[in-house]
Formats: sequence, structure tokens, C-alpha cells
Amino acid sequence: MANYIDKSMAITWGGKSHKIDITNELCNALESNGINLFAMSVELSRGGVPKFFLMGDLITKLLVLGAQIDVSQDDVMQVLTQEPADSVALFKFCNAFMGKVFPASDDSVKKPVKAKAKK
Repeated sequence: MANYIDKSMAITWGGKSHKIDITNELCNALESNGINLFAMSVELSRGGVPKFFLMGDLITKLLVLGAQIDVSQDDVMQVLTQEPADSVALFKFCNAFMGKVFPASDDSVKKPVKAKAKK
């Protein structure tokens, strides 16, 4: 199966870096588990303060589904609320993740080839 996204990125959790492969399958799994990726992308791109618990839910599901780490949303919310540097780092991670899921202009995304008009 062709994969529209086919990228990866690392997230730091528990003092270790974990690779998350960003694939169609991961995005389908996230959306099947209640994460509306497009709505989250719009929310994060607005700037200001994101919906904190939605961001925590996204991070939790990425850790569980993408990095196969057994973690609860309570664990993630504890990290998000207790250390400002960790909160900022995870917010930046979410923005970077959304940039990979919905690239504005990315040469690595295969674009359809348009046929040239005959003269």
C-alpha cells in the first residue's frame, strides 16, 4: 500500500528518545481512538494556549500507539503540568507532528503528475 505520509520523528519520554513512525496506519489508529487530527491541527495553529487535555490525549495516544509505551493520560498530564520546560517541549512536539501529518508544502509528499496538454 502506498503511504501518503511515511515519516518519523522522536519523542522523549522517561529520559529516553523513542521513534514514532508517522504513517497512514498510525493516523487512522489515532482517529479511530477519538483524536480528530485536522481539528487538533487547526487548534494548535491558532497560537495561544492549546486545549491542554486534548493535547495530553494526543501525546498519550502517540506514546501508546506510536512508540508502544505503556502510559496513561494521568502520567502525561502530570508531566505537562509539573515542569514548564517539559510542557513547552511537548507542545512543540505536537506542532511538529501536525506539520508532518499535514505538510503545507513538502517535496517528500508524492504529488499527482499532471498530464501536459497537447497543442
